[in-house]
Amino acid sequence: MKVQLSRSQVDRSWNQADMLLWVSCLLCFCVDALQTGRDLNLNQNQLNWTLVNQTQSFFSGRFGLSDVAGVRSFPPEQEVETRIIGGQEAWAHSWPWQVSLQFSSMSACGGAIIGPQWVISAAHCFTRYNKEALWKVLAGRHDLDKPQEPEEQLVKVSRLVSHHGYDTKTKESDVALLKLEHPLVFNEFVRPIDVWMGPLLDLTKCTITGWGSTRENGPRVNRLQEVNVTILPSNTCNEYYNGRIRPSMFCAGKEEGGVDACQGDSGGPLSCFTGTRHELAGLVSWGVGCGRAKKPGVYTKVQEHMRWISEVMNDNILLEDDLTEEAEDKCGKQRHLNCDRTLGPAGISVSQGGRIQVDNVTESCPFSWPWMVSLQSNKKHYCSGALIHHRWVVTAKHCSISAKQDVAVLGLHDLNQKSSQTILVDDVISPMHDANFPPQSDLSLLRLSVPARLGPKVSPICVPEEDEELDDSWTCFTAGWGKTKATENINPSKLHQAKLTLVNETTCVEKWGDFVNNAHICSHPAGSASCTGDSGAPLFCQKRDTYFLFGVVSWGSWWCNEDKPAIFTRVPEYKSWIGVETDDQ
Repeated sequence: MKVQLSRSQVDRSWNQADMLLWVSCLLCFCVDALQTGRDLNLNQNQLNWTLVNQTQSFFSGRFGLSDVAGVRSFPPEQEVETRIIGGQEAWAHSWPWQVSLQFSSMSACGGAIIGPQWVISAAHCFTRYNKEALWKVLAGRHDLDKPQEPEEQLVKVSRLVSHHGYDTKTKESDVALLKLEHPLVFNEFVRPIDVWMGPLLDLTKCTITGWGSTRENGPRVNRLQEVNVTILPSNTCNEYYNGRIRPSMFCAGKEEGGVDACQGDSGGPLSCFTGTRHELAGLVSWGVGCGRAKKPGVYTKVQEHMRWISEVMNDNILLEDDLTEEAEDKCGKQRHLNCDRTLGPAGISVSQGGRIQVDNVTESCPFSWPWMVSLQSNKKHYCSGALIHHRWVVTAKHCSISAKQDVAVLGLHDLNQKSSQTILVDDVISPMHDANFPPQSDLSLLRLSVPARLGPKVSPICVPEEDEELDDSWTCFTAGWGKTKATENINPSKLHQAKLTLVNETTCVEKWGDFVNNAHICSHPAGSASCTGDSGAPLFCQKRDTYFLFGVVSWGSWWCNEDKPAIFTRVPEYKSWIGVETDDQ
């Protein structure tokens, strides 16, 4: 883990004469700049932050903590310990949002408090050990060597969510959130910090804090250290790191080195002063060595991840992107909502004027079918699919999905609303080449470019075994978006549903002839795309409170004919093939 604590040799114990001298120099500098018309980058930067601070107190405003967020406290000065890389020991409890993340009772990483039950840190701290039970958050502590400090609060972690886009190679999206089992008590020693939301200008002076090593490969320190660093231009940093700095990162330090974070400081805060308080601009992420020349520390730019942070804190994401065995065991579970929309079997009626209408097709309860996927091209829905695994979606082959271009949108009810999960389709795999019409193997597997984040609005449906037969003990449904002339009474942008009656193979063959075989499932005609309006829609059936994906709509009559059953590709026929393709993914 990267973490080097360094800072400039700034003595915090200024006396009154020092302060007066500093103020006088600053005033002279400002007057001189106004006379010559020079651009005061640092002063303008500070002014900008003061202005945006009035409107950007996201977390403190949410929790009613604006009066304490980012405000430092200065208890009596302690005996100063040996300086770390370019830095010094902080005044005890003067950075009250700083926490130590304890792994098996040892300080492993740093973090920052952003809410009564929320701490932010770096995702790379949890790549190996990502179970909540292994971690605790220690707040209000200054000296880790003391058995206990009266101001400290030690709280267990109830949720640990690493950013779904974290890349272990590039270190992009190196951010994680930890939810605590119970809220912290805010006081002089434990306080939150808001996120720096304005532009992070070059040459801004900020401070990093932590308990990391005082030299490269050296031992960690016991008392909290601090170091002042300078935000470096991104082009300069990219020169130092051969173009590896992404827009969601920034560098801070000095060209000549000597100030940096080091091992043990990972995930710790980089705090910048607005003129009235400090705000969180970065998290210690990575770098080369500790305090080396032209190898400054690289930090996660927190403001780039505000949308994701908000979603997690609003409980829209409950599980990490990695699919655990526990989550896999919970496939096919419908989300229980305070929404009762009892369904009768779908039917087709014809008015005296010859108008065809599909009966008992209704809008679904929002997010009640969490495996539903909208497949989109250029932000337009054109087919449905079903999530069967955190990395795989099943749909119809005739949907002709374009890998590397089309996207799968998950956790969606209304097509007009934004979803928190829009994932590029990385690959499209079909069982075999099938030039027949109607197709005999109308099925495709879509591999997502990143794993879906599982939670109450997004979870997979179970795939039945090959020998599983549908009988009267099963209850079957279909769902999708879109509309036809037969369903003009429904909103095409909102997910709708229908309960389907199955048609036995003998009757189906009588209607469709040799087009139908044992690789198909037949249902009431209302299940066809010409009736309900959506290609690729799944047929999912329920038994003992668990839903299984039995079919994907393939074809039917062109005009919603009440005499022609809807034809679904029988998914259990391809269970072995699906298992081979999705193995170890």
